[in-house]
Amino acid sequence: MGGLILLRPAAILFDLDGTLVDSVGDIADAVNTMLAQIGLPSRKDDVIRHFVGNGARMLVDRAITGTIDGGAPAAQVDGALEIFRGMYGECCTRRTTLMPYAHETMRALAAHGVIMSVITNKPQAPSQQILDHFGLSSMIASIIGGDTLAVRKPNAITVHEALRRADLPVNATAWLIGDSQTDVLTARAAKIAAIVVRGGYNHGAPIESIDPPPDAIVSDLREVLAMYRAVLAA
Repeated sequence: MGGLILLRPAAILFDLDGTLVDSVGDIADAVNTMLAQIGLPSRKDDVIRHFVGNGARMLVDRAITGTIDGGAPAAQVDGALEIFRGMYGECCTRRTTLMPYAHETMRALAAHGVIMSVITNKPQAPSQQILDHFGLSSMIASIIGGDTLAVRKPNAITVHEALRRADLPVNATAWLIGDSQTDVLTARAAKIAAIVVRGGYNHGAPIESIDPPPDAIVSDLREVLAMYRAVLAA
């Protein structure tokens, strides 16, 4: 655990996919409908899981090529992306589930008066839909989606804007809770603490391989609450 983690945060920022929710089922359904419409074979849920985390366009590119690097022709990706967006908007809460202890942890943090925000590379509209569906929106001060700004994670501006929209200074002490290297890189760019939760996506790679490493790795979100309470008691 790094020194940053010991500081009481003015805000706790959460990633969405793989951190607060497991959305792979609905993403896979939308991706496979898109692939069928453009004449390509479907991908299994576990394959799609590895493709999630860098925004909808990269997801579609990876699904078309079947590789983590993508590389499909831009025009093909453009057309497929429009199909995917339409399909995902219709099905984004059908098979999506909360990650373990997500609601309980956020409710407890809210009871402590913690300011919470969501920073995700998922487009903002379905992100809002999902948060509404699971009753989390009332606890969220701001949502930064992958299409909210001209940049997305790991750009530090995503953190700064989330804090600004929560009426906090952009240099406020904060924790970023995520499941992938992208989240750690985002935290490092913004000079805030990075906590990674097991059981998420990270493109199929073990979280121990994340470089640079996070300030802490936790088994589930209950440990984030315990860490916050420990900081209060210190």
